[in-house]
Amino acid sequence: MSQEIVKNFERVSADLVQKASVHQAAIFADVAGRRGVMHGRISALRPHMKVAGPALTVEVRPGDNLMIHAAIAMAKPGDVLVIDGKADQTAALMGTIMMTACKQ
Repeated sequence: MSQEIVKNFERVSADLVQKASVHQAAIFADVAGRRGVMHGRISALRPHMKVAGPALTVEVRPGDNLMIHAAIAMAKPGDVLVIDGKADQTAALMGTIMMTACKQ
């Protein structure tokens, strides 16, 4: 796991996000050969909830949310944080304080 924070990267254009947002995620997963697909257990809290935007990816050690703080500081409106917490379920990586920071 790299400990490097990549600060300069090109985000997907808003136009492309808009065009992609009308399609089901499964279509993109099939086209990508099932790479980069979330586990089927991960789903929206409610069926009508959908999200589309440039992915800001974060890989963390189990129970360590320091890099998530860095990602929140770098995020721009419309970015979607995609966090790999290594399937650790012993501690929450996000809580009310961090979710509030995401809304800022």
